[in-house]
Amino acid sequence: MSLLTAVYCAVLAGLVLVGVPVLYVALGAALVLLVQWVCTEALARRVTRARYVTAEEEPDLHAVLDRLCALADLGKPRLAISPSAAPNAYTVGRSRRSATIIVTEGLRRRLEPDELTAVLAHEIAHIRHKDVAVMTLASSFAIALAAFAKGTGRAVAEAPGMFLEEFPYGLLIGLTVLASGAVAGLTSFVAHLPLRWLSRSRELAADRAAADLLGQPSLLASALLKVHDGAGIPVRDLRRGLPALGLVAGRTSRGSLMATHPSVHVRVARLINKR
Repeated sequence: MSLLTAVYCAVLAGLVLVGVPVLYVALGAALVLLVQWVCTEALARRVTRARYVTAEEEPDLHAVLDRLCALADLGKPRLAISPSAAPNAYTVGRSRRSATIIVTEGLRRRLEPDELTAVLAHEIAHIRHKDVAVMTLASSFAIALAAFAKGTGRAVAEAPGMFLEEFPYGLLIGLTVLASGAVAGLTSFVAHLPLRWLSRSRELAADRAAADLLGQPSLLASALLKVHDGAGIPVRDLRRGLPALGLVAGRTSRGSLMATHPSVHVRVARLINKR
């Protein structure tokens, strides 16, 4: 969090140094945080095509959530089901009160009831630790910077002639926009390094808390091994651009520094050894 704060403060200070009024910088930062805080849960449900389900529609899942929340002394989150065939579960929302757990149909088909209970315990741990609020706020500026970089790059690529109409001023404006996008993209990449580090640490903490809650670390270890057996894990992570805390991440060729989750071998070893 300290590293993230340093990166974000450097961005805000840079905007002030290039001449942007402090009031505009403060209002822009507040707007980014507000949009992320208010919209992230709805966006996550839209991306995953999840719908809320009642206790009448899914009595078994709701019964498991009731039991886990009683054990964790936690208010019951909302439950949503995603039709995705990829085996996964996500926790999204702003706080403990507004949290939603999304379970995919692929996960339900792959796991036994006890293993699914362990996965839900993992997601409950995220809510109990307030990881939802922390990751929502921590990722706000990194996501905004990435979106700005993509937007400027797309604008320059799709309408290059627009910047050449009023030569040389149009060209100067185009180069300025392109440079701003490049700086935003680089800063977003740098910000994502401590952000992914934070995400990996929260996943390990949630694994341990789930094992402690149920008293059976082997259940979550079994679920992780089944989900990571190579089949069904999407290449594209549906949570990209959203601060959702999932059981697993999509398959990726990126190195461990940019991974949102520790490797399954590390997670299973820690569960079995309770470290």
